Amino acid sequence: MKKSRQLHLWIGLLTSFLILIEAVTGLLMVEPWLMGVNGPPEQRVEFEKPATGEVVESAGFGRGGGAGRHFGPAGQGNSIRSVVKNLHAGRIGNTDVSFLLDIVAVGLIFLTITGMIMSIKVLKAQRIRHRR
Repeated sequence: MKKSRQLHLWIGLLTSFLILIEAVTGLLMVEPWLMGVNGPPEQRVEFEKPATGEVVESAGFGRGGGAGRHFGPAGQGNSIRSVVKNLHAGRIGNTDVSFLLDIVAVGLIFLTITGMIMSIKVLKAQRIRHRR
């Protein structure tokens, strides 16, 4: 049991670092103004290329004014793939919920950092106990 706790602690600490990177970079993609980017209001990500060679673009990342946002071609369907794309673009149905992406990213950042701090405290306490 003790070894599984140690393993869980170390795996959790190492993967927490990766989760932190994902959360921070995800937040920066959704909110490019956090990096001081004053470029175009939307960045488009290429997801698929139809057989005709025409590029189909997904929802833009960032908030470009709502009314002019492009969320993909009409009639894209309700496949799991399109649902996943829309969720990652901050859209549920025809509703812009990109603010939820911000909340989730900030929550992940907070939980990951505090979890890493607690793990480091546990490791320090274990090292002190082993010295005695």
